Amino acid sequence: MKTLILFFLFAGYLFALSEPSVLTDPTPQEDTAAAQAPATEQNNEIGSLFSGVSSTLKLQFNALPTHPYVGEIIAVPVKLTPVDIASGNIEYTLQNEEGVRIFSDTPRRSVKEDGVYDTFYFLVQSPSIRLPDITATLSATGANSETLVGTSLSATPLNPPSTFAKVLADKFEIINYKTTPYNSESNVVIFTVKASRCNIGDFTIPNAIKQGFESKLPNVGESQMTYYAIIPNTEQNLNFSFFNLKKQRFESLVIPIIVDDDTVSTQSDLSPTDSAHTELKIGAASVVSIILFGLFYWRRQKGYLYASVVPMFYIVYALLPNQTICIKKDASIYLLPINNGTIFETTTQEEHLEAEKEVGDFTKIHLSNDKVGWVNKRDICSN
Repeated sequence: MKTLILFFLFAGYLFALSEPSVLTDPTPQEDTAAAQAPATEQNNEIGSLFSGVSSTLKLQFNALPTHPYVGEIIAVPVKLTPVDIASGNIEYTLQNEEGVRIFSDTPRRSVKEDGVYDTFYFLVQSPSIRLPDITATLSATGANSETLVGTSLSATPLNPPSTFAKVLADKFEIINYKTTPYNSESNVVIFTVKASRCNIGDFTIPNAIKQGFESKLPNVGESQMTYYAIIPNTEQNLNFSFFNLKKQRFESLVIPIIVDDDTVSTQSDLSPTDSAHTELKIGAASVVSIILFGLFYWRRQKGYLYASVVPMFYIVYALLPNQTICIKKDASIYLLPINNGTIFETTTQEEHLEAEKEVGDFTKIHLSNDKVGWVNKRDICSN
């Protein structure tokens, strides 16, 4: 039996020696593994790259407001690193805010050496504030930052005077204004304003009979509006106040009520060519014509005579009566020549009225009740 076992062990040893390729030569399977190794390493490098971006994308608040007021527009800047992500599109998710609402959906961006600074603007609506939780996402890779948890703040409510116009601003400046009769008991004041860091859409004048926006352009940096207010004609001034954020106090603004004698418009543009200007032009043209005619009489040169005819033609043209145009029934008469502006009257029948001038798609007309307004060209009769 022992002899038989030794025989089989010796035969196995000889068989193993006859197959050396199993130990020394690379098999096709090993060649495939060797070929796939570089590709595997490359995939690992790419995965490591994306993983690195996701793990190092950091978001933090930067210089938050300390003492905001209710009604104020506050800046909430965030810093995102690394800086090289600025070349791609960054999307933000904002949620769970309290006591504020977003004022501008698109943040203002500033790229610096140490990171990308995006500033959001919020309108403070209550004394208790919680800023939103913010998450940044890179559109190209889908990499997300860790969620930046919103900070809680306290806002100070104002104790305004009775003249408060419900706006807070770094600057609130009246650019121009005009007052004209509206009817026998009231005047209409029309004025334009430029303001910075101001929620201009909240503007309202206390105790006006009627008021509203003719146009408004809200913006964080600089807002602009054209506003009208109808007030009793016994008032000598239009007074209102705003809260100056830079000076931390209420400031009063006064528009003196100086009624135009030409009744140019309840209802004219804020820089009208009124009858007073026309009279000045006619007077100047008359003086020029007289001087040129005097030079002709003195020097007897016909050139002066011919030149004196030009201002005389202007005088004749300026003194010609305005044309009469046909206005359709149910036509809207606007306070200002602005689309979607205030309609203060509607025609009850087809009327033929005196037209004065045109501004864009609007024609200035004189109504039968001695008011002046603007009618859109679509409401003028075709014949």
